[in-house]
Amino acid sequence: MKFGVMVHKHTQNIGDDIQTFAAARLLPELTYFLDRERLDSFVTEDGEPAAVVMSAWYMWHKWNWPPSKYIMPLYVGMHYTDNELAQQDGSPVKTEFLTGIGKEHFDAYSPIGCRDTYTERTFKELGIDAYFSGCITLTLPKMPIVKPEREYVCCVDVSKAAAEHTRKLLEGTGIELREITHYKDYRNSDATWEERVKNVTDLLTVYQNAKCVVTRRLHCALPCLAMGVPVLTLNNEKAGADIRFEPYYDWLHNCSREEYISGEYDYDITDPPANSEKHLECRERLIKTVTDFAEKYKDIHGTAEELAKTAYTQEQLINWRHDTMKNCMDRWLYVTRGHIHTIAKLEKRSAKLGEEKKKSADLSKKLAAEKKLTEEQSRRIAELESKLAAAENGLAESERQNKRMRKIISCRCVRYSVAARNAFVKKNKKIKIDDI
Repeated sequence: MKFGVMVHKHTQNIGDDIQTFAAARLLPELTYFLDRERLDSFVTEDGEPAAVVMSAWYMWHKWNWPPSKYIMPLYVGMHYTDNELAQQDGSPVKTEFLTGIGKEHFDAYSPIGCRDTYTERTFKELGIDAYFSGCITLTLPKMPIVKPEREYVCCVDVSKAAAEHTRKLLEGTGIELREITHYKDYRNSDATWEERVKNVTDLLTVYQNAKCVVTRRLHCALPCLAMGVPVLTLNNEKAGADIRFEPYYDWLHNCSREEYISGEYDYDITDPPANSEKHLECRERLIKTVTDFAEKYKDIHGTAEELAKTAYTQEQLINWRHDTMKNCMDRWLYVTRGHIHTIAKLEKRSAKLGEEKKKSADLSKKLAAEKKLTEEQSRRIAELESKLAAAENGLAESERQNKRMRKIISCRCVRYSVAARNAFVKKNKKIKIDDI
């Protein structure tokens, strides 16, 4: 029987190719590269199934499950969370394809090796025989040791703040900082597997010769663990924040990025401690599982129909897929209708609030105009009050002057002087003191 591995042909993460490379190197030969998202349509030219190491993240595309009868699978390093969308109410498909014929397929090729404890628990809750196998990247060998001209530390897809903190830690040490990403866009690529392998081995060789690697990537941390490269894993928040890392947190030096940046976590990247060796038992068990699988099937021959371990027919499979998909979509329809009704209510309430907001704005505008008018009237009243006060002050001053003049005129000497004047002037020129 010929052998094959799965490839995520249109990946944007070189970590997928690192997994494929790890599986491929444990097989005696490699004939088939199966598209992870088209496992149901895989067919061999000679009609004999291919023995395939099925290590990957399932299931992004749901309707292609279970795989073709031309695949004799070894399930190790399997991860299933549907990109964590399966836990949300809005997802049309959760674990339905892990039941019925989907479960029958797993039962036929169990036990299922899971790369994290979350997937293991999920499978066991569905009645699937599963165990923790670990990730296939733990089986990677050491890459060539090449002494660099200058020592360096790698920061792999960490935050900008974490990279800058690392740069500060390396100041004055003579150690170089290399910022690396696992982003690799193969969506529109015609790269051959040989070209992709070279990219993988080149990257792993960089890690192999680093003084230390700081990363948040699982398929950077575990390869470094496998190769004996000191590695520090940064969590987004705290240990256990990413279910894909269970139970690797116990095997890796790790802390939150906040703890790293603040210096709260004790880890010297210029003199890093050795990695834990807790993974070695898992590594050896994984290698044995794959090599035993290869040894078992290398001399087995027969047609897919003869060697298949499942009993369902193609017609039964098609009907099950149809019914499962229909039930999922019907349930999703009801959920969606509920969301639509909720949205309609919210939109109605929003419209009403919009009207109230407009009325409030108009009233505020009117009140502002009235306030402006009131302020203008208040200003005019203040001006009039000021003028009135000034007039009253003027009147008071006039009365004071008048009183003073009357007091002066009432003096006897003034009266005699006026009388004397009047004796010598014409009648129309005389001053009448009583009129003053």
